[in-house]
Amino acid sequence: MAETSIHRKSSGNRPNRTDKTNPPLPPPLSPRDLISALPDAVIHRIFSFLPLQDVVKTSVLSKRWRPTWTTATDLVFDGEIVARLRSTLDFPSLVDSVLIQYTSPTVKKFSVIGFEYEKTHRPKFDLWLRFAEGHRVEDLSLLLVPTTEPPTPYILPRFLYCWSWLVRLEVSVCCFSLDRTIRWPCLKILVIAISRLSDDILEGIFRGCPVLESLELWGCWGTKNMMINSTSVKELVLIGLCDSNIQTIWAPHLLSLRISGDWQPHAILRLSDVSSLVEAKLDFSIRVLTDLPCDEMMCSHMLKETLQKLRGVTTITIGAWCFQKLSLLEMEGVPVPLSICQSLTLHADITQWNLLGIAYMLRISQCLEKLVICLTGLPLSMYSLDEESEESFNYDEEDFLCSRKGKFQCLAKHLKRVEITFDNFGLERLLALIKFLLGDALALQKMIIKANLNMGHGQEHVRATILSKLLVVSQNMLSYRRASRNAEVIFSHSFK
Repeated sequence: MAETSIHRKSSGNRPNRTDKTNPPLPPPLSPRDLISALPDAVIHRIFSFLPLQDVVKTSVLSKRWRPTWTTATDLVFDGEIVARLRSTLDFPSLVDSVLIQYTSPTVKKFSVIGFEYEKTHRPKFDLWLRFAEGHRVEDLSLLLVPTTEPPTPYILPRFLYCWSWLVRLEVSVCCFSLDRTIRWPCLKILVIAISRLSDDILEGIFRGCPVLESLELWGCWGTKNMMINSTSVKELVLIGLCDSNIQTIWAPHLLSLRISGDWQPHAILRLSDVSSLVEAKLDFSIRVLTDLPCDEMMCSHMLKETLQKLRGVTTITIGAWCFQKLSLLEMEGVPVPLSICQSLTLHADITQWNLLGIAYMLRISQCLEKLVICLTGLPLSMYSLDEESEESFNYDEEDFLCSRKGKFQCLAKHLKRVEITFDNFGLERLLALIKFLLGDALALQKMIIKANLNMGHGQEHVRATILSKLLVVSQNMLSYRRASRNAEVIFSHSFK
């Protein structure tokens, strides 16, 4: 424990309390008044983490805080919180009341979130955006909740399209107009959710946002050919596009691509030119309408074509559903597109089936240096195998991995770091994988095994049993042969 010493000055150096040139210091604030001494910048920083409703409530904490909320730099109105509180004011009236009392000339962030939008609310929203325009808001969020199917969108007003100071924009259930010219010269981040788009609208966005860096589309529809010729757009995020029939994603300057969420049946996703990509994440799933092997195989081949377009990407993350489809490709012996991937993260459940997927990725990733495997104890539903496939699917894990090791070129020279995390016990298969990697990765420097175990309420009595199992796991790992003399094995555990 560190010690702290306090050095006092001698009495000769003390100020003369009777000297008129050195008036006595004011008495210290009482503990109750310390909060009043905070500078406005600190108070505003605290406010930035709170919904506006809670910011207003802070006026009871201190007399000096009473008017301070009217100069807060971030205005966040959360409709869900208002609904839970059952306020005497309805949400639009609450927003109006706050804006009327607001006194600061500038606002950095203006957000309306969780509000169930209806067409009759449009005049109110136009007025609120006029307020945001007058205060030169840089960060604007209109995250509305649809109340009908299909959703009735808020039509973005004409004056919004020429906010030259806008830096970040997030909208959901909003409508972009084709007859408006977008001029957002400072916009860097754009998020659009639950909205109808078109190729022309996206083209207008790219043309009118010369410094746009990140585009995220969530639950949108209407786009067929996503042509991103902008040299500034470096990140594209596609999350669960509805009725997606994207025939082409052409983005030669893109650096990062993330595709996730639940996609509609028969979704088509084709990458054209993504030659500059350095990072990709495939964590999506497609709802297959039947259990027919042909439908499953179609999804697997689409994933194979996607990986072929990503063969020049150095960092790849693959989610559980996609990983399951890779196992099908390995079982069918489908030829593999070789990849220069150096860092690979796999999300999977602990099953014999997923060893096939791991084998597939080790085969295609000849330059792999870092492998991260995140295992869970909740397997996805696997499609039904025919009788012949079921027979070939029965195998010994160690024998299977050893039979494939000649095809895993990354083990000979490149693989240096392995991280495996798990939250349940599938010990036989997990230990088989660990034993194989330790015994055959010649360049391995570090293997980290993390057990993040769930401890449910009232299950403390099984803690000792779990710790006993973990001890066996760690002892087994330490006894395994290591192909690399420099390999370090680190085992840790925690209870959640």
